[in-house]
Amino acid sequence: MKDTLLKRIELWFRRLLILLLGCIFRRKHELPNNVDFNTCKFLFIRQDLIGDVLISTPLFAVLKKHYPDAIIDVLLSVKNQFVLENDPLIRKRWVYNKKLRDVISIINSVRNEHYDFAIDLMDNPSTTSTIFCLLANAKWNIGIAKDNSYAYDITVPMLSRQNTHIIDRIAQLLTPFGINPAVEKLSVRYFPRHESENYAEQFLKKNNLQNYPIIGVNISAGGNVRFWGIENFKKLLNIIHDSYPEYKVLLLYKPADEKRAQMIVESNNDVIISPVTSSFDQFASLVKRTSLLITPDTSAVHLASAFGISALVLYVQSDKTLRIWEPYNIDYEALITDVDDLSTISVASVKDSLAKLIARQRNKKHSLKND
Repeated sequence: MKDTLLKRIELWFRRLLILLLGCIFRRKHELPNNVDFNTCKFLFIRQDLIGDVLISTPLFAVLKKHYPDAIIDVLLSVKNQFVLENDPLIRKRWVYNKKLRDVISIINSVRNEHYDFAIDLMDNPSTTSTIFCLLANAKWNIGIAKDNSYAYDITVPMLSRQNTHIIDRIAQLLTPFGINPAVEKLSVRYFPRHESENYAEQFLKKNNLQNYPIIGVNISAGGNVRFWGIENFKKLLNIIHDSYPEYKVLLLYKPADEKRAQMIVESNNDVIISPVTSSFDQFASLVKRTSLLITPDTSAVHLASAFGISALVLYVQSDKTLRIWEPYNIDYEALITDVDDLSTISVASVKDSLAKLIARQRNKKHSLKND
């Protein structure tokens, strides 16, 4: 209760700060028609969570496709900076943390870069990205039309947050550069490090998994309301074993959920439990080896999109005005509960969705074999 109250106070203060900044600042620098975007320096601002960076990666690739000599830098946070660690399109990753001395230092460094464009990738007003836009010293600031639009010189329309996928919403930020996102191939990107790829390969080899299709079952997500339940996962693993013997099962989890993972696989010798990964990159490399992923976590969902892996996703959606962050451009099934308790999704419904997904996989393989 106390944490909820503090969160509400923090959100209220942030909204107030955005309103106050709007009384002081007004950016309205017009963009000339003769700007050569191929010679420009772009700063993208994405200081929030892991999944938010992953869904932003399609923009980097499309921008570079059109303007290969453009420089792309990204402002990230300590929570997500590793996502772009191995992305060849990114020149520099600015890493933001909340220490005042570091904030001042990074603002000074960013200002000295003399960016042509600062692009706010948030589709909801953020005090952090607003402040960085206002202080980055870029020639032009670009963002989606919302409460902090005063921080931008150029705004793009806010597409429906209920009916439009988040990737398609933020892809509108490409339009000021003469790019029509509707005709572009937008693809989530992630590049594991070579060491992590070897780590995953050695694990598969050690457990004799190289020659089998693998169903990855990820049990971890942010917050207990998104944990499906130990007994639910146990029942699901038994269903997979009985119904799909051609698959091997790999149980995935974040280190904090190791105890839960051990409880789920106890007395079940047919499930391979992943090692305790030391980084998101190692986790991603294991996900990459799966043929199908079951997960309640949207970061893992976006990895599935990046690697072209079919996914069965369990969602909590208490706010019906916001569209779920479903997989992008891959085959998937989604199960959604409108209460803050993922365990209300039945094992039977997961079983049915899994059957549909595997049936489509089998049909696709059969079609490819006959072509």
